[in-house]
Amino acid sequence: MKILMISNIDSDDKLEDLWLARAFQKEGHKVAIVDKNYDENLEALFDIFLLRNTWDTDATEEIIKKRSDFRKRVINKNLPRINFDGKYDGTDKEYLVKLYKSGYPVIPTINKLKDLELFKEYNKFMLKLKNSYDGIGQIIVDRQELEKKFNDSYIIQPYMKFQSEVQFYYIKDKFEYALEFSPSKVPIYPEAKQYLPNKIELELSNKFSSLNGDYYGIQRIDFIKLFDGTLLLTEIEDIAPYLDLDCVDQVLKDKFINDYKNMVYEYMEKFMKGKVSNEYK
Repeated sequence: MKILMISNIDSDDKLEDLWLARAFQKEGHKVAIVDKNYDENLEALFDIFLLRNTWDTDATEEIIKKRSDFRKRVINKNLPRINFDGKYDGTDKEYLVKLYKSGYPVIPTINKLKDLELFKEYNKFMLKLKNSYDGIGQIIVDRQELEKKFNDSYIIQPYMKFQSEVQFYYIKDKFEYALEFSPSKVPIYPEAKQYLPNKIELELSNKFSSLNGDYYGIQRIDFIKLFDGTLLLTEIEDIAPYLDLDCVDQVLKDKFINDYKNMVYEYMEKFMKGKVSNEYK
């Protein structure tokens, strides 16, 4: 099998993608790792396309807008693919508004000024671009500034204090491991520590991971952890999540890589037989 892995070859986190690639190479498959700006002609030469770390280390809002051009192309050509079809952060952050209004435990999120009445107890807010990441374009405002700076490209969230960020990592909807970042990943990226969720926390995370249906890819379910221990969803990262595999023990790392490899094989077998659902094929 010829595998094209789309990643950011200049990223500090490229090692985790090399680990995944080597797992396939050890079994006799050919793997090429390319940047997201690769030559479209390559798409005729490979059997499957694996989307991995495509985050730009020096991104701007303009770069972000162009980031998914290759992804749309692979989907439109209906090529075999992993991690291309996420329904949540793979689209934009509007889903947080819908989940919040549906009663899910999400950071309170709105997209209209008229809904500010829901946030009467807050005086400070976060304006987050719907199509962004790593806090790019994000601003902190008070209620008066909010009304001046808000437009339809943003979602609105109250500015909340929390003790840490907790992330749950999945292959499809199967839980693999969890990590905790204290106090926060922004502005300084702290070293992650392995996190052992309790039963209620895992059930909550599983509830979110199952929303993507029979999704072939890696999902990372991200929460903030409030000082009373409550977890609130910040995002369902279902396109190109960092894995921080160097922060888990060797047993978990080997299991994750093996499960990822087997998920790709399962997908290809179903794709060849025409048994991948239309939503993801």
